[in-house]
Order: sequence, then structure tokens, then C-alpha cells
Amino acid sequence: MFEVTEITDAPVAGGPSIRALRRCFGALLLVLWGWSVGIDSIFWRDSANYSYGWVVLPVALFFLWCRVQSQPAGFWSEIGATRAEGWLPNRWLLVAAGLLIFPLEVTRTEYHQSGVVLWAINLATVGITLTGAFWLGGRRLLNLVVFPTLFFLTAVPWPARVEHPLVQQMMISVSQVVSEALLWCGVPVQTDGAVLHLSNGSVGIVEACSGIRSLQSGLMVCLAIGELSMLSVTRRWVLTFLTVLLALCSNLARTFTLCWIMEKGGEAAMHHRHDLVGNIAMYSLYALIWLIAQGLGRVGSKDIWPEPRQGLSLSKFANLHWHRIPDLRPLLMVGVLMFALVHSWYAVLRLQTKPQLAPQFTDRTGTGVGVGVGLEKVPFDEPTWDQLGATSGESLRVTNALAPLGFAGAYHLFWKPSPASRTALHHRPDSCMPGLGWRQVGEVGTVEIPISGTPLKWLVFQFEQPNAKPETKMLQLWGVWRNGEPVQMNYSSRLSVLPEVYGWLPSARHLSGVELVSMFVPYRDGEPPFDVARRLLPEFFVFKPFQAGESKMGDLPHP
Repeated sequence: MFEVTEITDAPVAGGPSIRALRRCFGALLLVLWGWSVGIDSIFWRDSANYSYGWVVLPVALFFLWCRVQSQPAGFWSEIGATRAEGWLPNRWLLVAAGLLIFPLEVTRTEYHQSGVVLWAINLATVGITLTGAFWLGGRRLLNLVVFPTLFFLTAVPWPARVEHPLVQQMMISVSQVVSEALLWCGVPVQTDGAVLHLSNGSVGIVEACSGIRSLQSGLMVCLAIGELSMLSVTRRWVLTFLTVLLALCSNLARTFTLCWIMEKGGEAAMHHRHDLVGNIAMYSLYALIWLIAQGLGRVGSKDIWPEPRQGLSLSKFANLHWHRIPDLRPLLMVGVLMFALVHSWYAVLRLQTKPQLAPQFTDRTGTGVGVGVGLEKVPFDEPTWDQLGATSGESLRVTNALAPLGFAGAYHLFWKPSPASRTALHHRPDSCMPGLGWRQVGEVGTVEIPISGTPLKWLVFQFEQPNAKPETKMLQLWGVWRNGEPVQMNYSSRLSVLPEVYGWLPSARHLSGVELVSMFVPYRDGEPPFDVARRLLPEFFVFKPFQAGESKMGDLPHP
């Protein structure tokens, strides 16, 4: 049996002492994990899909503690006796890595839901943690900590490039499957994209009802239960596969039940039982995952729990290869400097920015001007409004003989500077319309249409709904302004999930109000009704340009 020695403070090859290396490595991990948890916790707080993230880090730490405590004393001394291995980076490479903090933090701050950046930051945190474990204890220590470390990634928001198309497809699929099930049960139903029209009302399947929440939280619970039950790798894969199936089936059962309640009891009964049915479906899913894990489990699975007499002693880490840790001081200092530079820049912008606190556009309902006589407001349904998170807004509809189908619609949304205003541009036609059963056709164009005498540029989208009988098409005009200035969008790149044109330096983007206006004209045959759109759009709204000098400083969000 090898003996455990104390950590010395001797210098390493003329460089910093082992104690200094250890402290620097610990400080770097603390900064990186603080950064990751800080940026992820915004989503845990604001998004119901990721609210389970609050428990992931404590559970990951618990798994790490269990694994460390379950190892015999000889495990640590044997690690110390093995030959150290692994390539060590030079300090200039570490300095270059520290410089990357600047563009990462700028992009993360400017675009609240940049999933690629969030994953880059979290993967850097996880990667440095696992690399440090390999330096300190080779493959044996790496294998010990790899699962608890990677488990944290279940709390990281999915990239929009992955999540948005998946959610849209799930919404459509759920509506189609539930529609077939209702017809088999003798309930008349008509499907319009992700909306189920029943005799007593309509049930819209929005993002929260798509099943993505059950899938994401179910996978986290599945991995946690697999670890607690000490399942083999193969059995964990089986449990994961069954969890995905159960999550999808659970959401189908939930949606079917709500539609059945709507059909039999009406809209009030459906809304009254909405949360209860959702909670039953969610917690039933977790219970089924646990039961399946017990069936897949093996005798003695509780051996993972450390014996009560074992304490958490740091002496077991004494024989790790601390001399293999590179000098991380350049990385730590440059990284902290870049982080401080970014937020100092934002502090100056915060003092200079005059935010837009009121909308530029107002609707013409009740004015008696133009088509305003036949213009009416249509209330947003509650789930949609909650998802938008706008400060104010209205949905409009006009009956007019100019429109090919006799009517046209519009909506107007305004966000004061807030966390919700950072995600305003995610509510775009190309992102939201496919979830309602519309398919985008053609390229995105531009057109200039004046409102109240002011020329304004609008993006032009075209959609079709081939599943509708008869087939329906739609022409949609869309414009967005930030602090009174039009936002430049570039749809020529198919690689961008958020096609806003932006730079790489800090801006007042997330400190500004956002205003979004759109009009849509449905039609069936012939060419898109551009002339109709040009004539009707100015009749929906009055436009008064935002003047920065007239604005008062409001409650600006912290960067």
C-alpha cells in the first residue's frame, strides 16, 4: 500500500510553487463555474422549460461526492504512484484562450439566447475541469469525475438551431396524433397547423405544450436515476430510449385529455384543469422512469452511498500530480481582464443610452379614419401573450373588400428594456409561422411603405398552408425597430438562426426598447396581393417617430 504524503510548497522547475499552482487552478475553476452557472441561471429563472436547472448543480456535486467517497484509500495513493501523462499547453496559448473571453461575453450579452455561445462557455468550463482531472490523476481520476461533470450540461439551454425546429415539429406532430385519436373516439375535430378546432372551442398547442419540457426534464431525471441505481452503460442507454418514448407519450396523453375536457366541459373547464393535468403528466413521467430503472437495476445498487463513518478529508488528494498543472495565471489574469473590459464598456453605454419607453406606433381602432371604421382588436390568448413577454401590444383584424378573402390582420408589440426585450427578435415569421402549420416559400424580400407620411422599410414573407382545404397562402409584411432605429436583417445566410446584422463590439442593443409591427393578407389563387398590402398597411397604424431627447431614463436591465 502506498502512503499518502502531504502537499509541499516546493517550486516546480524554477516556476511557481505547487501551492500557487493549486490555488490558481482552484480560482480558475471557481471563475469558470461561476460564469457558467450565472449565465445559465437566467434561463432557469425565466424559462419554465429549464426551471429544473436549479437542482442540477447540487445533484452533480452530490454524485461527485458519492463517487469520491466510495473509493478506497488505495485508489488515491495508486494514482499518485502512476506515471503522470498528458500534454501541457504553453503560456502563450493560454493567453490566446483568455482573449476569447471578450467576444464570447459580448455575444452572450448582446444575444440573450445565443445557444452556440452558451454551449461554448459551458463546454469550456467542463473541458478545463476534465482536463485538469486528467492532469492530476490520469484516466482513473478522469473516469471518476466525468459523469458528474457532464451531468451539468443537462441544465444548459439547447441551441436555437436545434430547439426551434424540434419544437415546431413536435407541435405539429402532437396536433396530428391527437386529432386522429379524437376522431377514433368519435370526437369531431379539425386541425389547423398546431390548433385543434373542437365543437366547444379551440385548443392551441404552443411551445410549452409541445412536449419539449417533458423531454428535457425527463432526460435529466433519467440520467440522475441511472446514476443513483448504478446501472450499467447499456442499461442507461435503454433507460434513456424509454424515457424519450415516455416523454412523448406523456405529452400526447396530456393534450388528448385537455381536448377531451374542452369537448365535454367547454373552455372554462379546460383552463381550470390545465395545470392539474400538466402536473399529473409530468410527475407520472418521473415516477415511471424511476420504476423502469428499478426493473433494470441490479442487486447491491445502493453500494454507491458512502458509509456514514467516512468523512470528507482533503488528505486523499495529497498524492495527485499537482506538479502537472500548468501555470494558469496568464489565462486567469487575461480572462478576468477581458471580462472586466466588456462590462466596463457596458457600464459607460448604460449611462449614455436614452431608452425608448413608449411605442412609436398606435393603432387606428375607433378613430373612424380610413378602414379604421371596420378595424377591431382581437385579444391574444393567454399562453401566447405569456410567451411573447411584451410590455404592450395588440392584434388587429379588418374586414375589407380589397382583401382577397375579405379580411386582413396585423399585430403590434413593444418591449421596454428588459430581459424579455433581448429575445424579442426570436418572435419572427420564419421562426413562428411553421409552428402554426405554415410553410415558407420563396426568398425574403423588402418593400418600402410609408406610415403617416414617413417612409418605412418592411421585410416581405410568403407562406402557404398546403394541408388546408382549399389551399391557403399568405403575404406577410414585417418590420422591427430598436430605440427608434430600424433593425437590419439579412436572410441571405442559411446558417444564421438569428439573421440580424451585428458587430463584435459592445452596443446598447440590450438596453433599448424593441418595437415590432406586422401585417398579413391571406389569399388562395394568383400572385401575392402586394397592391392590397400597400393600401391596407397605412390604415392600420399611426406612426410618430421616437425622439431620443424626449425619453426619460427608465429601469434599465443590468448587462
